[in-house]
Order: sequence, then C-alpha cells, then structure tokens
Amino acid sequence: MTEQKIGAQLDALGFTVDIEDGHHITEAKIELRTEAADGSTWSAIARHPRPVPGETPVPSPVERRIVTVVADRQELSEEQQARVMRWLEANGLDPKRVARRAITIECNVRGREESAHVIGFSEFYVDNDGRKVIDEKTLLDAFTYERWVRQIVQLEPDPSWRGWDAHRSVQQALKEEE
Repeated sequence: MTEQKIGAQLDALGFTVDIEDGHHITEAKIELRTEAADGSTWSAIARHPRPVPGETPVPSPVERRIVTVVADRQELSEEQQARVMRWLEANGLDPKRVARRAITIECNVRGREESAHVIGFSEFYVDNDGRKVIDEKTLLDAFTYERWVRQIVQLEPDPSWRGWDAHRSVQQALKEEE
C-alpha cells in the first residue's frame, strides 16, 4: 500500500463547504471508501494535519450533549407515542423501522456554539421485500443497526411534564447571564 495525496481526487469530486466569514479550515477528516476492479472494498479515515501529541487541551473543550428522548424499551402513553412518531416522520424517518430502544438527540458544544443536532436510534434491517431480517445469532429478535440522522424538526415538548415552569426559569436565568 502506498501513501497517496488525495487533494486532486477530492477536487474532481467537487466537494464544497460553507464556512463562516473570518473562519478558515485548520483540520479536515474524511472517510474514504474505495473499490477495486475485482469488487473488493477498503475504507480509511484521512486526516490533515495529523494531531500532534499534546496539541489537544486536556480536558478537551468539547462537550458532548446527549438528550434521551426515549429510554431503552420505555413504555409510552398513546399521546407520547404519537408525538414521537410525528417527530420521526417530520425528520424523514419511518417509525415502523425504528426499534423500541433508546432514541437520543446528540450534539457537540464548543463554548456556546452547538453543532448540528443528530437523532441516534436503532433501525431494523429489512430485506428487499421490506420484511425485517431475523438476527441469525439469537434467532429471537429482528436484526438492527445504529443510525444517526440530522434533526430537521425539533421534538415538541411533552405537555404532560410538570417541570416546564422550573425548566423555563433556569433557561431564562441562563439567557440573562449572557
């Protein structure tokens, strides 16, 4: 295997990125998937520049925020289930393909800047006919895989939760501190 510069190949693919005014690229991370004439594939992560030991502060100033929408195998009321299904559909997902496992909303926070929010969930693997595929290892459950999609539509608040007043007070206090 030989090291190859991939800039020209990426330029040929026509990648573009929108960057905030005054910002510039300091690091890039690209997942590559290649295919040979015989059909074999290979994947790798290309980074530039490579991180230098000691370059990243400890603790790292990136906070990973994970909000649990539904806990693993949580029982939902009909209203809660309908609200979550509407939210999944609004984000381009088929609720029938989402397993009854944890559903999360995740993002990274640097200072006060949040990255895009992604929805994390387990999706049923289906065959060409749309039927769920049984996990051959256990023969008990349908086969699932983890998946993340960008959240386009936020989940509407649960109207039955009694803590909204206290939550709004805390949020207001944080805004006033800014």
